[in-house]
Amino acid sequence: MGSIRAASPPSKRIKLESSPSPSIQERSPAPSDVASLEQEHCSICLQSLVDRTIIPTCAHEFCFECILLWSEQSRKCPLCSRSFESSYLIHHIRSQYDYQKHYLLPSRSSPQLLPTGESRVRALRNTRRERQWGRRERRRRDEVEQLDRAIARRRWVYRHDLYAKHVASNSFTRYRPFPSPTVFAASPDLISRMTAFLRRELRVWPDLDVEFLTTFTISLMKSIDIRSESAVKLLAEFLDLDVPYVEGGRHVDAEHFAHEIYCYLRSPYRDLNVYDAVVQVGGNPSIL
Repeated sequence: MGSIRAASPPSKRIKLESSPSPSIQERSPAPSDVASLEQEHCSICLQSLVDRTIIPTCAHEFCFECILLWSEQSRKCPLCSRSFESSYLIHHIRSQYDYQKHYLLPSRSSPQLLPTGESRVRALRNTRRERQWGRRERRRRDEVEQLDRAIARRRWVYRHDLYAKHVASNSFTRYRPFPSPTVFAASPDLISRMTAFLRRELRVWPDLDVEFLTTFTISLMKSIDIRSESAVKLLAEFLDLDVPYVEGGRHVDAEHFAHEIYCYLRSPYRDLNVYDAVVQVGGNPSIL
């Protein structure tokens, strides 16, 4: 089984077999019909067409995955029952001359007894739903695992007192000066970026109320510089509880947290995974 790109000369009209079936050109929608085409549904899964696929012997259209599953059980069109035995499917249709042929393997000479009619359609619909659910579940697990790895990396950064390195503000780096509280408070985009950062960053510390501290930190940033002594002291009440404070000493975690906020918000990155990949860390710049 394989997919072969058709290579027809532009001067010829492409025919889907020698039968009186419509050509790709005849079935290709005009620009005015694109909107209506998008509303078409596959008669197997009853959902919008995914990778529109044509049976060349009758020119009926289905999702590629749906008709491929169907062909494993029957070589008759689900709509007209016309045979497409020893044939191919046309899919990845991008233009009149740009599409692919998917050649079908010969059907088994002694197929097992299979459900027919409505039960076959239901089975195919259920199969597609199960595959879609499986893909969504895999994506969800991947996202959870990626988040857990990111939090573990951030926890390691704090544990080893590694600070994000300073990057100059210019057109090349696309880093910007840190916004004032007034500018921050007036920018939904900055607030949105910082909210996403805080919800992940605060999970470095166990047993914190992440949502409360996210809202609390955003409120602080709207009124004072997050690296100011007063802001650091307020944050230390939550982040440095396990470290006894010595007069004149440092609020280690709160200072570090404020520095990471400062560096991320200056960066041009919205995707935290991209930021993680490019940020460089080193020793505490205030004591080097």
